[in-house]
Amino acid sequence: MCGIAGIFNLNGDSVEREDVSGMIQAIVHRGPDEKGTYTEGNVGLGSCRLSIIDLKTGQQPIHNEDKTLWIVFNGEIYNFIQLKRDLLKKGHKFYTQSDTEVILHLYEELGEKCLTKLDGMFALAIWDSTQKELLLARDPMGKKPLYWASFERKFVFASEPKAILAFLGFKRAINKDSLPKYFFYGYVPSPETIFKNIRRLPAGSFFSISQKGVGEIKSFWELDYSQKINLSREEVKNKTEELLKMAVKKRLIADVPIGIFLSGGIDSSLVAAFVPDRRIEAFTIGFEDQKTDESAAAKDVAKHLGIKQNLKIFSDKEVTGILPQALELMDEPMADPSILPTYLVSSFAREKVKVVLSGDGGDENFAGYPKYLAHYLLEKTLLKNVPLHCPIGRPDGKFWSFLTYARFPLELRNQLWLSSLSLAEVKRLTGYEVCFEDIEGYHQIFNGNDPLDEALFLDQKMTLADQFLVKVDRASMANGLEVRCPFLDKKLVEFAAKIPFGIKIKNFRKKSILREMAEGVLPKKIINLPKKGFGIPLGKWLEYSLRPLLKEYLSAKKIKQEGVLDPRVVTQILKDENWSAIWKLLVFEIWFEKWLGK
Repeated sequence: MCGIAGIFNLNGDSVEREDVSGMIQAIVHRGPDEKGTYTEGNVGLGSCRLSIIDLKTGQQPIHNEDKTLWIVFNGEIYNFIQLKRDLLKKGHKFYTQSDTEVILHLYEELGEKCLTKLDGMFALAIWDSTQKELLLARDPMGKKPLYWASFERKFVFASEPKAILAFLGFKRAINKDSLPKYFFYGYVPSPETIFKNIRRLPAGSFFSISQKGVGEIKSFWELDYSQKINLSREEVKNKTEELLKMAVKKRLIADVPIGIFLSGGIDSSLVAAFVPDRRIEAFTIGFEDQKTDESAAAKDVAKHLGIKQNLKIFSDKEVTGILPQALELMDEPMADPSILPTYLVSSFAREKVKVVLSGDGGDENFAGYPKYLAHYLLEKTLLKNVPLHCPIGRPDGKFWSFLTYARFPLELRNQLWLSSLSLAEVKRLTGYEVCFEDIEGYHQIFNGNDPLDEALFLDQKMTLADQFLVKVDRASMANGLEVRCPFLDKKLVEFAAKIPFGIKIKNFRKKSILREMAEGVLPKKIINLPKKGFGIPLGKWLEYSLRPLLKEYLSAKKIKQEGVLDPRVVTQILKDENWSAIWKLLVFEIWFEKWLGK
């Protein structure tokens, strides 16, 4: 696991090693064990490494036998041993035991098609000195991040935007088209970012850069919802269990200690249950207000499975006290308040291990969110045809939100139901309308026949890839911790897409397949617990612990001086005590002052 960065001067100017090193230094938290750079004429690659596999010889950048190919890589390839065996039979010679070098030799054999053979999570850059071409790629589910910018005949890339911002000559500016999207979604969907001229490579994509310029971004993998399996419910459950067990097993490959994030929810508990080595340790955090987390359930799971649980309870003051530090990791604003507990549990786990397994992805693949039930009600019953009405404006509560957006197309209401600000409020606040070209783009490529599957697809492509996984990546890598997600295993995800939606939700029971799997291995009392996760008391924090920050960052005077948001709308949001929207504002203002302020 690493941080990577690089420079390609399309004008032919030589790359200075110090420029590459400066970019890497900006993200050195991602790889505190060692740093490396390579420069050749107008190209430079850099890496900071968190040593997980091949601790002695896996230093990056890595080259092939004749040093015509060079790679920097962030991630883990779980099938690298088998790939290496095949490459050795073809005469390839290796000087390390790393998965990184395997990718490079696979590229020698297959070119860009090698990406389809990789089973794992990755962001990579390969410099081909013979072809004078740089290849960039990102894993199918978007576990590992990759950002890039092209300006003044220079091309730069990195694991995080802050490395690009550290590049001398890059001009910081806000992307006005992304501004309303942030306040609607709570993040900026790929391929754009909040920064003008910085883009995020979408999951499962690649492109090449040559002296001629930046090539077309292409997809090398996509979820297929068009084909459905014809299996009994029992057969589906057994196959899902088999694939999840395999996904867990392959993610236990490491030369360092491994743990597990155990929240007490069904997903992380199943992952823990399927770890064959009972010596693995679980890491759980909770809050003084036990009603807002699942730490008690996690304790029951750990006891039932016979694994050691490391538990730490935090006060509100401790959690909110790390707010500036945690938000600084997010060099683009992201209004997911669970970044705070995610950062804390990562820091807690890093005291003992370098790698953890998590339950991320279970909800998006097996229908775990309440809104999927709402979609089900509308799409599978006559309710969609009933005239529904709600007063114009911001929906007040989940029921009114359901009524307000029920008649909208599924692809739009899937997001409208989640937003804490109406489209009209976003326009008044930012001065710009929200454009839905990202949603429409995914709507066009979705190939399923069941509209309910599209809700899962949209969440996989947007909320999961661009919000949740980004949050986990930043919070964990800031602590030198690698997070592996069995529920995002490629074979498991592909199989889940073939399961009819009606099997995933049975008798209005979310994630019914996973719950049936859990009946044989987990305590009965936790199987049907409502989803909480990091159910943090956001309103309480903002009203009390974070009140001084609201006064500092959201004053009408400050907002007016910056000239980005309408201070009258900000004042009204504060008056309405719309806590989710207030959190969006606070996150944005802290980000703005850090990265674009004077």
